[in-house]
Amino acid sequence: MITIEELKRYEIFAEMDLTELKLLSAMAEERKAREGDELIRIGSPARTLYILQEGGLMVVFPDGRAITLHKPGRVVGWSALVSPTHYTASVTCLTDSILIAFPGSELLRLVQRNVAFGTKIMRKISEVLSRRLPFLQEKDKRILKQRS
Repeated sequence: MITIEELKRYEIFAEMDLTELKLLSAMAEERKAREGDELIRIGSPARTLYILQEGGLMVVFPDGRAITLHKPGRVVGWSALVSPTHYTASVTCLTDSILIAFPGSELLRLVQRNVAFGTKIMRKISEVLSRRLPFLQEKDKRILKQRS
């Protein structure tokens, strides 16, 4: 379990109230990954949303372009909340890393049951997407627009 205080540190949870943070805390777990570990494989079922606590990640898009993430609070695995729930990029650890992992199915149920919570978290996910949009292929951009 990840503490509420830890969750409050990250931008994605900035708008959450205490009740929402308690629900998130109960489902979150810390995961350690080693340099070179593949966290996410493109095209595989999206089962986990990750928040980077410490370390470095490389996100590789379908056309081979890549970005690196080093800042705590960065999100990967957002596809766990967006149908058809398959990862749209691969993520590999550049260094030993510590992440907060959320089971996608539990998080999605919470989003679907609680409109206010769902709106808050999806707003933050869309901010993540907008920062990464320049790295997506045209085909991926069309898919994302169709989902909106």
